[in-house]
Amino acid sequence: MDGVGRRRGRLPSALLLASLLVLAVALAVGQPWRGATASATVAVADPLVQAPLGQLALTGPRYVILGANDLGMHCMQQSYADFMILPPFNTLKVQLFRRGSEGATLIRGGVTITYRVVGNTTSATKIDFWKYAPDYGFTLQPDVGLTGNGLRGTMKLSADGKFWEATGIPLTPILDSGAVNPYQVARVVAKSSSTGTVLAIQRIVLPVSTEMRCYLCHGRTQTAESILQAHDKLSGTALLADLQAGKRHACSECHKDNALGAPGVSGLSPLSQAMHLFHSPKMGLVSLKNKCYSCHPGLTTKCLRGAMAKVGITCTNAKCHGGMYRVGQSQVNGRQAWLQEPRCGVCHGSKYGPNKNTLYRNSYLANGPENMNGFIMCESCHSSPHAEWPSKLAVDNALPRRVQGLPTFIKRCTACHGGERGRIHGNTGG
Repeated sequence: MDGVGRRRGRLPSALLLASLLVLAVALAVGQPWRGATASATVAVADPLVQAPLGQLALTGPRYVILGANDLGMHCMQQSYADFMILPPFNTLKVQLFRRGSEGATLIRGGVTITYRVVGNTTSATKIDFWKYAPDYGFTLQPDVGLTGNGLRGTMKLSADGKFWEATGIPLTPILDSGAVNPYQVARVVAKSSSTGTVLAIQRIVLPVSTEMRCYLCHGRTQTAESILQAHDKLSGTALLADLQAGKRHACSECHKDNALGAPGVSGLSPLSQAMHLFHSPKMGLVSLKNKCYSCHPGLTTKCLRGAMAKVGITCTNAKCHGGMYRVGQSQVNGRQAWLQEPRCGVCHGSKYGPNKNTLYRNSYLANGPENMNGFIMCESCHSSPHAEWPSKLAVDNALPRRVQGLPTFIKRCTACHGGERGRIHGNTGG
């Protein structure tokens, strides 16, 4: 789905006070937000057991993990036997904070942070991506994604040293039990690198869905063949003949796709532009009320589930993505899909906007107390686009309930501080 997505629209005043983490004040001691290594050796039990509703006692060093999937939903195909639109690729981002009554510290070293998808140990037996990966230019071992990560592993410190990430996790919506669940959970554990002591445990939703309803227009039988035939007829290609000869193509071979970093072929429309502009006049064939769910997941998945959706603001809102034609035409006019997306400040004001020339999912707090600015990810306090807290789904809201006792964006200072009250956006008192 397109990058930042549905972050716009008018919300109740409580949401307009959105805090980007630990609504706190005094962080003056040693400018703790500038980061530290983990030095405490006090272990914490699994907060899922020890501290329902997040009421952790601040009787000594304690740590808390905040984080999110980067997009709120990752789309993939049920099969790669015919062509490839998007490979399995999920991304997890977390920040680790040391909590304290005098202030909180962003931990940037001295720890090992691991993840594993709960109830899901393999993808290679559930989809055929690895069978056909060489046809798309990938040399991969089963269950290894495009960036070398699997369904469990060790997270890496980001290039800017402010968060930990695992990119390209090759997750499918199918659990080992065979059940289909588009909202699976990753168990994230932070340990001291020197002692092995467990410092914090968290569970974070990793959303993924194969619910692309191409069959609504291309039929339930031989859907892929219908798509390739239509492409060949309209564009003078020979995709179906190539497939029958054993040659498979990825859309990004020809069409620029910023989601994959693929440059495409000069003179051809980017993939997002081509898809939205070509299909927009044909949506009268589809009876769905939410036309976006014709291709994006979907009537079953309902990926649009965050705070915006809860108050009735959809992706077609004029201050958000707008309709299909607008999504495509804006690229004709110069917009870069995935790199230039709706901005929170259009509705919420500049105080609540993302960083300049930066997507929401890559932005940090910029107008809070001085020591906190530039260190706290927007997603750490508000979650992913399309799934902003409070979400319609309890599984999304479980993290803030554990951390602060409320199923909404992180708004209580006690998430990271002891006994403090206040705001964060526009609070520049230090």
